[in-house]
Amino acid sequence: MSERPQAEAKPDPRLSLDTWAVLVALFATALIRLGIISRVPW
Repeated sequence: MSERPQAEAKPDPRLSLDTWAVLVALFATALIRLGIISRVPW
């Protein structure tokens, strides 16, 4: 039995979908604050 059990799984180096959503939201917020994108009056 020379196999070693994988005790710890390596995290995926790519960003998850949640991370991308947060980054896009922060980027959009910055563009709105800078006045590049007009604010939508709800």
